[in-house]
Amino acid sequence: MHMPGLIPLLIVLVLAFLLFSKPGRISGLMEDLGKGIKGFRKGLGDEQNSANAAAEEPRQVPDQNAQPRETDRAQN
Repeated sequence: MHMPGLIPLLIVLVLAFLLFSKPGRISGLMEDLGKGIKGFRKGLGDEQNSANAAAEEPRQVPDQNAQPRETDRAQN
């Protein structure tokens, strides 16, 4: 088995330094990750609830490329 090169070793050392340099850093990262997952789940649940609650049909947009009818001219 051979030794890793200088670049991968430096990357691992920099990551280890960033993670372990400040006490509580890992627990803070895990807390933020947990909050993100909870927010994501809540967002999915809200989307499903709002889809069930809004049972009305969406309004249709008239085709703007169509030729105006006589009834449309009378309204303008």
